[in-house]
Amino acid sequence: MEDQKIDLNSKWDTLAKGKKGDALLISDKCIPELFLSTDANLNRRLLLFLPKGLGVTIKETEKNRLSISFLPTKKVLQITLKDPDFTDLFNDLISSIYTKINSISDHSSASKEFVEIFYKWFDFFKDSDNKKLDKNKILGLFGELFVLNEFIKSSTPSTINKILYSWRGLYDTANDFEFTFKNIEVKTKKESSLFVKISSEFQLEKPSNKSLELLVVSVKIDLIKGKSIHDMLLEIVEQIRVNLGDLSILYQALNQKGLTIDNLKQYNNYRFSVIKTESFDAGNDNFPKLTCSNIVNEISKLKYNLKVTQLDLFLIELKKY
Repeated sequence: MEDQKIDLNSKWDTLAKGKKGDALLISDKCIPELFLSTDANLNRRLLLFLPKGLGVTIKETEKNRLSISFLPTKKVLQITLKDPDFTDLFNDLISSIYTKINSISDHSSASKEFVEIFYKWFDFFKDSDNKKLDKNKILGLFGELFVLNEFIKSSTPSTINKILYSWRGLYDTANDFEFTFKNIEVKTKKESSLFVKISSEFQLEKPSNKSLELLVVSVKIDLIKGKSIHDMLLEIVEQIRVNLGDLSILYQALNQKGLTIDNLKQYNNYRFSVIKTESFDAGNDNFPKLTCSNIVNEISKLKYNLKVTQLDLFLIELKKY
């Protein structure tokens, strides 16, 4: 596969040394005329030049951080970033557009993709109204991101998007990962703890025609060498870029809870090192659990502790780190 990565930071540095209003071709390998530029206020812009006779109908969107517009006299579609705190996310948006349209020779198709990707990413730039995560949610999210990162490390450009779509932990589904042939429920605990908390009768309910694994991540608090959820996200983002994956899938998942890479920095004082992971066959008929299938209808909203040290009979895999 042709390398589609572009070094946007160096191009922005080049523009910063030039004159206001300068434009820089994003790549000589890009068929559409796609340029980087800055406006009079030094706001960063992405420009797509179109041939005469081609019109584009869009609903112009004005936000404090991001906007799109079509200038018919100049025949240019432009996206403008108005908040410099979102430059990294803007670079990811540009990379997503470039990866999608760089080989499209039909100008109408290229402009349509340009606009569709903008609206797909638009919500990622909005103000977040998320509630602050408590310690248990930080721990749980760290474990899910660790597992996602492990899957992504072994991914390829042809499989990475499927792996990203498999992560359902922030969508309030029954299980944290949903694959074609199995689901995985991730539970994260401190190394010293003997139990994991099961928060409903649905979490360990075996899906029809699939297997179900309980993946327990054991961690220790490590303020020196440990990683935060922000660190884990940065690793994941880098792997997605390397494999030319669709970053919007990750951002859409985070958006379910009002989370962004930027606002997760506030939890950098929570740092963990993974000691081991244990995968158990939770779909086994003899696995100890309370689910919809083995409790009476009158009982609901179950919460209970499951003793991990008593599950050796159902162990599939043990990994130490």
